[in-house]
Amino acid sequence: MDRFVFSMDSHVVEPRPLWQEGLPPHLRDRALRAERRDGYLVMTADGKDMHRMQIGDGNSDNPRIGGTNPELRFKDMQKDGIDAELLFPNLGMMCYAIDDAELGFACMQVYNDWLIKTFGAYPDTFVPTAVLPMRDVAQTLDEFRRVVALGYRSVMLPTLPPLGLRYNSKDFDPLWAYAQEHAIPLAFHVASGLTPITERGPGAAIINYMRLGFATEELVTYMVGGGALDRHPGLTMVVIEAGASWMAGLGERLDEVNEAHQYYVKPKLSRKPSEILYSQVKATFQFDRACLSTIPITGHECLLWASDYPHMEGTFPNSRSVIDGVFGDAGLAPQVQADILGGTAARMYGVKPRALADKLAA
Repeated sequence: MDRFVFSMDSHVVEPRPLWQEGLPPHLRDRALRAERRDGYLVMTADGKDMHRMQIGDGNSDNPRIGGTNPELRFKDMQKDGIDAELLFPNLGMMCYAIDDAELGFACMQVYNDWLIKTFGAYPDTFVPTAVLPMRDVAQTLDEFRRVVALGYRSVMLPTLPPLGLRYNSKDFDPLWAYAQEHAIPLAFHVASGLTPITERGPGAAIINYMRLGFATEELVTYMVGGGALDRHPGLTMVVIEAGASWMAGLGERLDEVNEAHQYYVKPKLSRKPSEILYSQVKATFQFDRACLSTIPITGHECLLWASDYPHMEGTFPNSRSVIDGVFGDAGLAPQVQADILGGTAARMYGVKPRALADKLAA
């Protein structure tokens, strides 16, 4: 197959001693780490267990070898039919769950330095995403500038900001303005800044996963309805791993309430909420066939395909067959399908859309 495929949600696996060795000496005994305990992988920092998951998650039949090493990752990408990837943290996602501001920020900086050093040498294959803090706008903007100077083209903010902060606040405008000025999309990965487990009763696995997706819709509503995107029409935000078929329904609902409650709506938006949504928000999906049927409503440039490598809910090592199943009966024009699979992402990040095999040969 000669299709260019850019996964808009792939993860690295940080080296075990990354934070224990990389943090300033006075913080190392409180470092972010993962420990095996009683059949669970426990994510902990500063003496606090933040999340745990059962060991034996279905990956053993198809081992993932490319979490930390680019050369080994090329092998997994070739096996899976992936040509380029947007890279997110794995354990590093838990930086947002660390209560101590100094420790959390230091862990983010250690990760940001390691990621660009390890994967930044392959700009047409990997687009590393830096993790930005959100407790203090000035500090966040300083780190934003620092990582851009390091070569980052993508940054990540938490889906749910720290307690007391809201994304409809104009206090964040310096961040939005800087991202717009430098044409850097803002990525919001599902579960970032949120407690992954809130339900332990019947159906908990499904309920918890769906709640994380609902939080993404709330985030987007804040950014659209609160006016941040309208004030910064060149700003792009990408919401990761929450599916995409909800985009059409949310756009319809936002337009409905914007019109029906026009006397109460503040701020007044310069465009219909759906126009802002479909032009400035992009959503990734893996198996979500329904989003393809809503293209007459949303357009196709807000839709981006992703593999979620190396996670068990991802498509490795069957990404090409999954793509065939999702797109096979959709009846999309070839250029539309090409854009969703990688063309739109390549333009967003300045990546040359070439097959991985051709890049490795060169």
